[in-house]
Amino acid sequence: MNAIQWAEAQRRQAELDALTAQLADDEAKKEHDLSAACDDCALDRDQVPEPETDLTRKPTPRHRPAPRRRSRGR
Repeated sequence: MNAIQWAEAQRRQAELDALTAQLADDEAKKEHDLSAACDDCALDRDQVPEPETDLTRKPTPRHRPAPRRRSRGR
């Protein structure tokens, strides 16, 4: 390998190192943003008041389908 090839290899390695560092920074930022969004969501969820239960009211009965009647004709 001559001096020109060595210099070219060094330049390419420096470009690769810079791109790798940029990628790592971008990934760290995305991870931080995702973590912050999860924290905000959890905080919002914790601030939602629990629904009040009225113990004097009967719960609404669930709808049951009417039983099918058999035909006595045949």
